[in-house]
Parts: sequence; C-alpha cells; structure tokens
Amino acid sequence: MKAKCGHVTEKSYADAHGGLCRKCHSNFSFILELEQKYGEDALVEYWYARILTYPSETKEEIVCFINHLIEFYQQKLTDVPSKTNYIKKMLYMLRSIQEPFDIQTLR
Repeated sequence: MKAKCGHVTEKSYADAHGGLCRKCHSNFSFILELEQKYGEDALVEYWYARILTYPSETKEEIVCFINHLIEFYQQKLTDVPSKTNYIKKMLYMLRSIQEPFDIQTLR
C-alpha cells in the first residue's frame, strides 16, 4: 500500500506508525530522540546539515522529508504552546528551504 508519505509500505506498518513508511518513521524517531537528548539547537543543526548535504537522496526524498517536518511542527504548534517561538523558527527555516528566494531581489 502507499503510505501517507507517498512511499510503498506494508499496511500494518503504516497503520502502527502514523501512516509513514519505515524510512520516514525512522527519520522521525531519530529526530525526536536527538531533540530529547541534546535539545533544540542540536536538532536545528542536524536537520539543516542533513538537508543541505543529501548526497545520495533524490530531490523527491528531500521534498518528502521537508514536508513531513513541516507537518510535524505545524502539529506541535497546537500540542506544545510553550515552544511556539522555537517551532515558528523551525517552520520558517523549513519553508525557506522549500521555497528559496534570491537575496538580490530584496534590495
């Protein structure tokens, strides 16, 4: 079956893991663990480095990963109101990677 993330996976796995395939669920599990162990700054550094240095991933996989992160942090806005500023920064950075702009156009 096609998972929520658009990848093919077993129905039972997707049902048990929020509709995600194994790879996408693994990415999220790692990110949550990183944030819990080392804090928000480490998480920002990790995702930024990962997105900028995707050596073997396709553009589709990068877009998929960013879309999942955006969806995840949009949900966190309502779930964790005490971290609204941090979450808004994450969403801003993710969206700026999703739709980059030319700094020359800002003059």
